[in-house]
Amino acid sequence: AAGAVPEAIGWEAGAKGKLLPRHVDVSPLLSPVQLAEQAVDLNLKLMRWRAAPELDVQQLANTKCLLLGAGTLGCAVARTLQAYGIRHITFVDSSTVSYSNPVRQSLFTFQDCLNGGKSKAAAAAEALRGIFPSVVSAGVQLSIPMPGHPPANVQQEQLQQQAFEQLQDLVASHDVIFLLT
Repeated sequence: AAGAVPEAIGWEAGAKGKLLPRHVDVSPLLSPVQLAEQAVDLNLKLMRWRAAPELDVQQLANTKCLLLGAGTLGCAVARTLQAYGIRHITFVDSSTVSYSNPVRQSLFTFQDCLNGGKSKAAAAAEALRGIFPSVVSAGVQLSIPMPGHPPANVQQEQLQQQAFEQLQDLVASHDVIFLLT
């Protein structure tokens, strides 16, 4: 039938010398995620070849970055880290996406503002995965108390202590920390 896909894509001699169909599954080569990974890896290899021969691309890919702040600076730094091959990025922020954010902060859209706004940390992490599905990104909504601002009561002190412990764990589990507030 016209336009039908053949059952065999090639012919090879079998054990007795007879030509037999040979099937090859090329679907993994057509995976959009795999194609994106290959393209990103090629960019990094070209960067190393042209500008920085000593650049350890695999070390960059394995580096875990913690971004304290998912605003204008956090969005810009995260995109730049992705461009340099960083594949593990965690955002920490206590805010939600407001209507003024998408025009200044490249990882947010108008949809992120609706219904009170998504968590900035979670929306930024989701946006990074939308840009490059192989990135390992996470968003943590966490309020970091400012130094010199004591808690108003015992409950607030307990919440600050929990936030401090969570932040301490995050710092310990990452290789590089960016303060972007």
